Amino acid sequence: MSYNLLAPFKILKAVSMGANITSDAVEVKLQDNVGVQLNWIGTPTGVFSVEVSMDYNEDINGNITNQGNWISLPLSPPIAASGAADVAYIDLNQLSASYIRVKYTRTSGTGTLDCFVTAKGV
Repeated sequence: MSYNLLAPFKILKAVSMGANITSDAVEVKLQDNVGVQLNWIGTPTGVFSVEVSMDYNEDINGNITNQGNWISLPLSPPIAASGAADVAYIDLNQLSASYIRVKYTRTSGTGTLDCFVTAKGV
């Protein structure tokens, strides 16, 4: 059996949670299963979401050629930051989208966020 792997890498590094956050887009074409790990410290209060796009596009140099449309995936249960430092993992199984990005919508408080992504195609 052969796997198409996207090794774990950090898409957000020590980003302030004192405001809303939107990560850069991550190409997940040919990946069936995508994992997102969120690590935060401090006392932030807010909600995380994952957005997907089929029409977003970048050229070979990483320049955005089409901003695309972004749609929030339903997460059940919703992933929330509330109070003390914590960790959350989002497992996106059989994802058909070409690109994903992670959003944090702040309500109050402050903290620092790291976010990792990994994926595999079966």
